[in-house]
Amino acid sequence: MMTACGLVTNGVDDDCGAPSTDSAMDGEPNRSRNGGRQAPDNGPADLSAVPAAAGALAIAPTRTWSLQREWSWAFLLMFLAVLLGAAATFIGVRGVMNEVHAAASRLHTEAGIVADLRAALDAHEQAGLLLLAGAPSDQPAYIQQQQELSELFEKASTVLPAEMTMRADVVEARRAWQQNLTTHGLQADQMQAPGVDRLSEAPGFTAAGARIRGQLDHIERSSLESLDAGLASSARLEQLVIVARSTLFCLTAAAVLYFRRRMIKYLMQPLESLRRGVAELRTGDYRHRIDVVRHDELGELAQAFNSLAAAVHGSHAELTHRATHDPLTGLANRAALTDHLAAAFGPGSDHQARHAGLLFIDVDDFKDVNDSLGHDSGDLLLVRLAARLTSCVRPNDLVARLGGDEFAIVVMDQKESSGTAAVAARIHQALRAPFHVGEDRLMVTVSMGAAQQRPGTQDPSTLLREADFAMYMAKHSGKDRYQLFDAEGYDHMAYRAALKADLAVATPAGQLRIEYQPVANLDTGAIVGVEALVRWHHPTLGVLAPSEFITLAEDTGDIDAIGAWVLETATQQAAAWRRNLPGCADLWIAVNLSTFQLREPRNLDSINRILSDPATQADKVVLEVTETALASNVDGGITALKTLKALGVRIAIDDFGTGFSSLSTLAALPVDILKIDRSFLSSQQGSAPSTAMLEGILGLAHKLSLDVIAEGIEETEQLHLLRSLGCTMGQGYHLSRPGPAQKIEALLASPARFQPAPDSELEDAIRS
Repeated sequence: MMTACGLVTNGVDDDCGAPSTDSAMDGEPNRSRNGGRQAPDNGPADLSAVPAAAGALAIAPTRTWSLQREWSWAFLLMFLAVLLGAAATFIGVRGVMNEVHAAASRLHTEAGIVADLRAALDAHEQAGLLLLAGAPSDQPAYIQQQQELSELFEKASTVLPAEMTMRADVVEARRAWQQNLTTHGLQADQMQAPGVDRLSEAPGFTAAGARIRGQLDHIERSSLESLDAGLASSARLEQLVIVARSTLFCLTAAAVLYFRRRMIKYLMQPLESLRRGVAELRTGDYRHRIDVVRHDELGELAQAFNSLAAAVHGSHAELTHRATHDPLTGLANRAALTDHLAAAFGPGSDHQARHAGLLFIDVDDFKDVNDSLGHDSGDLLLVRLAARLTSCVRPNDLVARLGGDEFAIVVMDQKESSGTAAVAARIHQALRAPFHVGEDRLMVTVSMGAAQQRPGTQDPSTLLREADFAMYMAKHSGKDRYQLFDAEGYDHMAYRAALKADLAVATPAGQLRIEYQPVANLDTGAIVGVEALVRWHHPTLGVLAPSEFITLAEDTGDIDAIGAWVLETATQQAAAWRRNLPGCADLWIAVNLSTFQLREPRNLDSINRILSDPATQADKVVLEVTETALASNVDGGITALKTLKALGVRIAIDDFGTGFSSLSTLAALPVDILKIDRSFLSSQQGSAPSTAMLEGILGLAHKLSLDVIAEGIEETEQLHLLRSLGCTMGQGYHLSRPGPAQKIEALLASPARFQPAPDSELEDAIRS
C-alpha cells in the first residue's frame, strides 16, 4: 500500500492539509503534489479550428446584384433632384424679384420726372400770371424757369418709355405748353415791358395750364399701368416656378417612396431577420437559420450567418461535452456534478432526488505512484480506478472526477436514510483486488467522506463542503476508511476559521484589552506584582479568553503583533503605577510569551526595542513561557531566553509540572521563577500525593534558588496549605480576580491592600 502524502489538487497536501472543495482544474490529468509535469492524455483539442456542420461552409452562389451600386444610384438621383429643385427655386425667385425691382424702379423714375414737371409748371404758371397782371416781377428769373422747364420736358421725352404713349404724351404736353406761352406772349423772345396789364388773358392761360397738367396725370396713369403689367409678368413667372417646383417635388416624393419600399424589403427586413437570428443565437438556439432574400451583399451576410450558426452549433455540442466531462477518465466533471446536485435542490426535483447523498473520495498516497512509476502510470491508474468506481454505483447515481485524484459520487437514495454507506462498502470491496499498471501490481485504498442532503442543507456548494470535510476527517483518522459528515465538528472548524479571519484586524482595530491579576506575598499580604492577561473584545462574540484565540494566533502568525502589543501596553501601565502610586516602586509586571515569538529574530528585536526603553525598567519585567511549549523546542528556547535574560528581565516557567521537562533541562534554562500549575491545588486538595508534589516542587525550587508562585488559589484551605509548605507568593480568585487597569489601580492605591494576618484571619484580610 502507498504510504506518502497524496496528490495536491487544491494547493494543499491532501493527506496533510485542511479540507477544501476547490480542486484542481476540471479534467486535468493527475499532477504530483510537488509540482510535477503534466502527463499526456486525451486533453482538449485545439479550438482554433472549430468544426462546422455538414455543408455549412459551402461556396456561396455568385452575386447577381450589388446593393452598393443600387443605393449609390438612388442617392445620386435624389441628390440631382434636390439640386434641380434648388436651382429652379433660385432662378424663379430671382426672376420674380428682378421683375418687381425693375417695375418699381421705373415707377419711381417716372413718378419723379412727372412730379418735377408738375412742380416746375406750377411755379412757371404763377410767374406767368404775375406778368399778365402787370405786377412787378423778375423777368430774368422767369426766363430761367422757362429754360429749366424746357430741359425737364426734354429729359422726360428721353427717359420715359415709348410704351403706353407716355413719351408721346410728354411731347404733346410740351407742344401745348409752348403753344400756350406763344399765344399769350410769354415766350422769352416775346417778353414786353413790365407794367402792361393783360389780366383778361389770365383765364385762357390758366385753362391751357390745366390741360397740360391733365396730360401729366395721363402719364402717371400710364406709369401705373406699366407697373401693373410688370407685376402681372412676375405673377406668371411665379406660377411657372410653382408648377416646376411642384412637379419636381412629386417626382422626388415618388422616387423616395419607391426607394423606401425597396429599402424596407431588401435592406431593413433582411437586417431585422439577421438581428432576430443573433438574438436566437444568444438564447442558445444554434439551429436557427435566416432566409437569403437576394444574392447581394446582404445575401452574402445571411449566408455567412447561417454558416457561422452551423459552426457554432457543432462547436457548442463538442464544447458542452468537454465542459461537462473529464477528458482523462470520461467521467462527469465538477461543473456537471454541481448541475446534477442543483437539480436535486430545485423546486421541480422529484422525491427521489430530494434525498441525494454525496460521497467524496480521495486516493490515499497517490503521490507515490507519480513519483515512483511516473505520471503516465498515474493517469492509467486513475482511468482504471474510475472504471471500478462506476461499477459500484447504480444507474441513477453519478460518478465524477473533481480533479487530480479526487472523485465524487452523487447517490440518489430512495428514502431519507443515507445510501452512501452501502456504496462506500462496495467501493472498499472492489478495491481489494490489485490494479495492474503495466508490469506493476498496485494495492490502492481511498478515504471517503459522505454528506447527506438535509432540510438545513442550503445548496450544492454546502453539500460539497460537508462531504469534503468528512473526507478530510477520514484522511486524518488513519485513511482507508469511510466517514459521515459531523455537523458539530464542522461547526467547530468553521468557528475557528472565522476567528482566524477576524484575528488579522483585532490589533489594528483596537479590539484587544488587558486585564491584570495581582500576585501577593502570602506571608505579608502585599501585592508584589501583577500578571497581564489579554482579552479579545470581539465585535459579535463578546469577550474571548486567551485560550480561545492564542493558539489560533500562533497558527496564523498574528501572535507576533498581539504579543508585542501586550508587552508594550503592560510595561507602560506598570511603569505608570510605579511612578504615580506610593509603595509601588518595586511592583513588577508579568507578561506571557509564546514560543512562536522566540523563533523569529524580528520578534526578538521587537521585544528588545520595548525592553530597552529606560522607562520600562526591564528588571521589573517577568516574561512567562509555558513548560509545555518550551519542551517542544528546548535548544531554540534556551538560546532565545538567554538573549532576553541579558536584557535584565526575569524568566518564569508557567504551568510548571505539566510539561514533563527533565531536571537537566530545567537546570540549563535561565529561569528565575517557577509558577506551579493550578492542577496541583484543584485536584484532591489535601491529599498526600498532591501535598508531596507541592513539597517536591518547592524543595526543588529552593535547591535551585528559584522563586515560586502558586497559581489557582481559590479556597482558604489551599492558602493555608501553601503557607504551611513555605510557598511565599501566589495568585488566584480567592485573592483577586483579574480586572481592568482602573480596578487594579484602585486596589494598589488602597491603604488596606493584602494585610498580613494569622491564618484564621487571612481570608478576611484578603477579601477586604
